[in-house]
Amino acid sequence: MTRPAVEIGDRVAVIATVVERVGDRVTLELESNAHRYSMVEPNAKPGDKLRLEGDVVHVDEGLGRTTVQVLGRVTVDTKSVEMVTRRCDLDHIGSNVPDHPRPRTQPRPHG
Repeated sequence: MTRPAVEIGDRVAVIATVVERVGDRVTLELESNAHRYSMVEPNAKPGDKLRLEGDVVHVDEGLGRTTVQVLGRVTVDTKSVEMVTRRCDLDHIGSNVPDHPRPRTQPRPHG
């Protein structure tokens, strides 16, 4: 079984384009996402590209969409995210997914 492109807990980056500036805030548009977002960015001007990093909180492999915790929770095409770091600290725990290379060990009673 091959690993998916991104998994929950991975750190990824999404690219946002500055659409307009109002005071010290900018309006952003993300690739493959129809919504606009706002954030404080004192040095950005319209047309600038901002690289925003966040953690993956949901992956829908069927639709090819990934939800990232950045500017709140945003859902974008999986192809538009860039891997920053893969979460590997949970690999030793295993998985409850059938046919996963590391199956989860059964709990044992204490005492």
